[in-house]
Amino acid sequence: MTAAAGATAGLELLRVARQPALAQAESVEDHAYTICNFCSSLCNVRVTTRTRGGVKRVVKLDGNPYSTLNRGKMCARGQSGLRQTYDSDRIKTPLIRVEGSKRGEFAFRPASWQEAFAYIDRKTKAAAIKPFEWTMIGGWTSCVFYMNWAVSFALANEIPNIIASPMQHCVTTGHFGTDMVTGNFNIHEEVLADFDNARYILMVATNGGVGGVSTCRMVRFAAAKKNGAKVVALDPRRSETAAKADEWIQIRPGTDLAFCLAMLNVMLEEELYDDIFLARRTNMPFLVAKNAAGEWRLETDAEKRPLVVEEDSTEARALAAFGNDNFHDARGKPVQPALVAPEGLRVNGKPAITVMQAQMLEVRDFTPEWAARSTGVDAATIRRIAREFGTTRPAIIDPGWHGARYNSVLMLRRVQAMLQALNGGIDKFGGWIMGGEFHDKAARMYKVHAGGGEVSAPLTMLAGMPFAKMVVGAFSDGKNFSHGHPGWAWAWSAQQKAAGKPHVALPVMADTGLEESVKGKLMFGGEPYRTRALLINAANPVRHYYPDSRWKEILSSPEVELVVAVDVLPSDTTPYADVILPNSTYLERSEPTIYGNGVDHDLCYTTRYAAIDPLYETEETPDILLAMTHIISGAEDRFLETIDKLTGLPAAEVKEAYARAKSTGRRGPFSAACREVSFRETAKELDIDIAALDRELRQKGIYRKTDKATLLQTHAMPHVLPLPTDSGRIEFYAPLLAALRDGGHSAPNFNVLAGDVPVQCRPGKTAEAPLDRDEFYFAYGKVPTVSYASTNSNNPVIAAINQFRGEVYFGLWIHPDRAHPLGVATGDEIEITNALTGQSARGHAFVTRMVHRDVAFLHSSFGVENKALTRAFGLGTATNKLIPYQVEPVVAGFRSQEFTVKVAKTVEARPA
Repeated sequence: MTAAAGATAGLELLRVARQPALAQAESVEDHAYTICNFCSSLCNVRVTTRTRGGVKRVVKLDGNPYSTLNRGKMCARGQSGLRQTYDSDRIKTPLIRVEGSKRGEFAFRPASWQEAFAYIDRKTKAAAIKPFEWTMIGGWTSCVFYMNWAVSFALANEIPNIIASPMQHCVTTGHFGTDMVTGNFNIHEEVLADFDNARYILMVATNGGVGGVSTCRMVRFAAAKKNGAKVVALDPRRSETAAKADEWIQIRPGTDLAFCLAMLNVMLEEELYDDIFLARRTNMPFLVAKNAAGEWRLETDAEKRPLVVEEDSTEARALAAFGNDNFHDARGKPVQPALVAPEGLRVNGKPAITVMQAQMLEVRDFTPEWAARSTGVDAATIRRIAREFGTTRPAIIDPGWHGARYNSVLMLRRVQAMLQALNGGIDKFGGWIMGGEFHDKAARMYKVHAGGGEVSAPLTMLAGMPFAKMVVGAFSDGKNFSHGHPGWAWAWSAQQKAAGKPHVALPVMADTGLEESVKGKLMFGGEPYRTRALLINAANPVRHYYPDSRWKEILSSPEVELVVAVDVLPSDTTPYADVILPNSTYLERSEPTIYGNGVDHDLCYTTRYAAIDPLYETEETPDILLAMTHIISGAEDRFLETIDKLTGLPAAEVKEAYARAKSTGRRGPFSAACREVSFRETAKELDIDIAALDRELRQKGIYRKTDKATLLQTHAMPHVLPLPTDSGRIEFYAPLLAALRDGGHSAPNFNVLAGDVPVQCRPGKTAEAPLDRDEFYFAYGKVPTVSYASTNSNNPVIAAINQFRGEVYFGLWIHPDRAHPLGVATGDEIEITNALTGQSARGHAFVTRMVHRDVAFLHSSFGVENKALTRAFGLGTATNKLIPYQVEPVVAGFRSQEFTVKVAKTVEARPA
């Protein structure tokens, strides 16, 4: 398609359908405040509505001018959100599969809510589906906004199986590496780099945060550029972020870890670090020794407290097991821990050195010259970047976005966090700054612990890694359920381990084991452990999990008795449902609670106010979960009590408010009840009147409690408060990985210190080995207009932009030096084949010098197959047709680029 043709096609999508003439009346303009739902940045939004002739419509979305999160700005994708509400392809009423049709066919009949729930109830009882045979699958929306209800629903109904789509893609795969250093859990919502005040910014394996677009990050990045910060981007492609960088380094895919390890080598060898910060706030001065297996382990005293050695001394001193100040020992006496132990030091009868010395030994061979071989970046450039980063203050290495790519990504993000910590840039101006909500949550958690108490509402009060450990404990242990079954992911891991086969250590809300449970290959307690019913909420696994054929087979299996999908638009997954339950859009609903303002540096509170009434017969997620509770267990009271136990929302008050709302015929009565009680509880916590809180949120969209500067004075971690790591300090040595290694996990992924983790795009070949003439490393990325594989590609404004940019957004990017020998030109139809598995897909070429010559790049947002999405159907190539099922061994993170592809121009068959 030519640019002109694309522009014409795109503009056609923006034509407004003719509406019946309204009575000539003056329009009334009004404003409401909400939270954007078009990516996980959760920007604060001002909604403009106009009412004319009794009809109220949303006419404009803008960034909230009172917000310090997105600073009144909003990306084009977010501004187009109103078009989702008025999308003609929306699911407008519950749908039940037409009798005789097969899953995979979009063949449904309209039904009432009563009929839809009766159908689900009848199928559940007829098949005698047990609670542990249900699996919940949630997208990022249900995780971010409705986790309090979803987790409570699972535990109350004794469902131990949840697949949370953000986990294997980013929250565990990439974030978990960062978490082991800083103690966080979800970096997207907990850490916002202070680009405004940085002088040097290094972007590694990331484009989604700035170019993707995350507006709260983009506005700060733009300020950094305006203020003169130097930006360096490592990317095989000239991405949106790389295009704005001062220096674009075309690194070979899958070798970012080698580059960062070489940086770590240079910075440690040349002492380009903040030695006072490392000695005082990290576990770098902790003493380690090798155990009988030759592995580094921390040395402790009899009370399991870490040991350090005093500067210019051989005396080992014990520090508090949990704390943030190494300059006082466990008895409160001053101590000056050495980063380098004296030669010949022995502790507990063994030769001992510091974590810093051990780390230097582990990376001594990872020189810039070593990294140059695999990365394709010359050693002088690697060394220069390391020195620039190590000598410029303040400097930021971006923590990254969407981790799933390679076997090495968890270690990569871990090393990036170490590099950031070397310059002391954690929770301070010009570095990584924790969000106000995270600061507040951690402070409240520590206050409870200091008083000797247990956190009473773990979903809302546990911060960082303690929260992650709570989730692991809840679903990995069958003792938490009367039926005795852990989640099937944990059961499958145990079965594989018992058989001496590779297994995942921490399959937290991952999909590993699902296929086996469907096919009857998973045993527990001597009997098959089966998945027989699926509840899919705002998730699209047929398009955003790997490969699509695997999920189509799972969802089509006759062993699966029931598939229920909750969504706004007919995604590629909905044709595989038996029942589709329509959700309201975010502009049509008031949230069931008040939220912290996520990653905002200020401590703020926010919520959604419905801008308009729901247009169709839709329902809210909490109300759907309450109805499903009635079907699965009949334990509605237990659901409310579990919400109370996990979130602190009083069950008795919610129950009373629910009965009142239901008696008046209010739409979404359970959500309304939760909202009423949430306002009351939040107002009590803030010590203000409920009406005053409501008025502030209605007028400004946010309630600001504490600003960034004040929080950094009183809550900065680890400067004022400990971090929620095992020790309270920045952890270069990872105790969690030590425990996993002691449990039998020996792969390089589990190294307790920074180290290399192999990536095998071509089994038996190194990264620098020549590729075949038609062979390319495969890479994919986020397009600015669409959040990964979401259905907002069907939005008419977004669809218009996508078609205008058709060749760039839909095409496979290939360098001309590689395309021309293959006879491939821009616009040519091509066959793309996975060289490892043989998976293949058709596409079109986009020949450009803006990509590494050895790389074939594809945007991940396209390839819709459901014709019910009339504006997105048939455009572009679905990346998950090419991506095989490969996971790494720590958290089952996807190795979604660990292969090469063969590219060939298609030749149409000639007529006989």
